[in-house]
Amino acid sequence: MKFSIITVCKNSSDTIENTILSVLNQAFKGFEHIIIDGVSTDGTLDVVNKYRDKIAVVISEPDNGLYDAMNKGIRYSSGDYIFFLNSDDMFLDGSVLQKAANSVENNKKELLYGDQAFVNNGLRKHNKLNKIYLMKNTPCQPATFYRRDVFDKYGDFDTNFKIVSDQEWFLRAFLHHNVSRYYLGFAVTIFNSGGISTSLKREEELNRERDEMFRRYFSESERKKLEFLSKYLRCFTTFPVIRQVLNMFFKFEL
Repeated sequence: MKFSIITVCKNSSDTIENTILSVLNQAFKGFEHIIIDGVSTDGTLDVVNKYRDKIAVVISEPDNGLYDAMNKGIRYSSGDYIFFLNSDDMFLDGSVLQKAANSVENNKKELLYGDQAFVNNGLRKHNKLNKIYLMKNTPCQPATFYRRDVFDKYGDFDTNFKIVSDQEWFLRAFLHHNVSRYYLGFAVTIFNSGGISTSLKREEELNRERDEMFRRYFSESERKKLEFLSKYLRCFTTFPVIRQVLNMFFKFEL
């Protein structure tokens, strides 16, 4: 059993050491750490080189954005499961990979996903998946273990999207391929919420990409139904009987 931990970075000298140490401090040692750098100019590689003998692959070259770099990391990986750990995030503690490995032994689903802890902002659970949820959220990428073969079967991240390609991949996997999955039930990473998709400067581009993405997976009428359900009736979906009735009209269950 082997994990490929992929960290994509560019100019992350202030945070990447903590990321690397959170990997090296894992009790479970069946992993490789792959770092894909987009030609940093701030000393990031100086930090990385302090741990070079413990990192399986270090690539520093120009790329076509975050998701191109992630796809590159996939190609260099050799593990049974792939995990993307951002260069400003950390594993929650040293037991995460061991607990994930135990879950893999019990069921070898294509995706294993857990919860995310936010710096000074509590915990976010990802335990209820349906179409309503997937229109607004996804399983947290830096809390998801991907079985290596899902990228061969369902494709890599679509680099035409610069902000929402991870969400598009989840929609593709869940709605077009019914990917098998397992909820881990524990927090995997400490997440820094200042990433690309949370930048206010890119809100217009984010909305444009989301509209384009949703057109791929939802008809206009289906999207309106799901948005209505999410806005006005979502609280009722917690009641099993009402949930069944609502699903007859809105088809929101996966």
